[in-house]
Amino acid sequence: MKRVIPQIIILTEAMTKFIPSIFTSINLICGFIALIIGDHYVGSVLLLFAVGFDVMDGLAARALNAQSEIGKELDSLADLVSFGIAPAYLYYLLSPIDTWVGFIPPCILVASSALRLAIFNTKPSSDSFSGLPTPATALFLIGIFLAYSDGNADIVNLLHNSIIYFGIPFFFAAMMLSKIKMFSFKKINKGISHNKVQLIFLLSMGAFALVDVKLAFSLCALNYIFLSILRNRFSTLK
Repeated sequence: MKRVIPQIIILTEAMTKFIPSIFTSINLICGFIALIIGDHYVGSVLLLFAVGFDVMDGLAARALNAQSEIGKELDSLADLVSFGIAPAYLYYLLSPIDTWVGFIPPCILVASSALRLAIFNTKPSSDSFSGLPTPATALFLIGIFLAYSDGNADIVNLLHNSIIYFGIPFFFAAMMLSKIKMFSFKKINKGISHNKVQLIFLLSMGAFALVDVKLAFSLCALNYIFLSILRNRFSTLK
């Protein structure tokens, strides 16, 4: 019995190391299913689950001290599918252009997401992000997809404009590949004084949800960019 207990402990410790990767794999699967279904509403719900599991794998890795290079690479591969390829494909389905030119905007989304994730993997861990994280871009598109599937006339008319259809991917590609410091929630346990902008962001989420629960995802993504730029400009928000 004395020999068995240490072996059980070692086995348990080894198994806990895989928990973050399980969450990451579910994130990947959600993105893949959203891709093959090709439905804006169902796909958006699946991508929201992917965002949730992406958050959970990071929390689990830090809580269990289970960070690893393999986990980091797997996370980027999952993020590329769930927050790059799948949203780009769903975006292409909204194309107002019937020729090959309609492929360009979603290709810009995929390429910039891949490059953003590759750059992220080459940089040391930090309390902030350099450039817009791919999940934030995905959240903006999720809001658009949900509003479109709900028949929101403003969004439908907006996306029927070829300039807007091209402009959205180029704007978010620029944000993802920029060097703008974007705040994170990694220091959230250090008190309000260290997380003023995070608190403002969370309060604004509630306000946006009251206005339009579907478009709230898009508004939150834009507000995240806006608040990050303000935070860089004003030291009182740091």
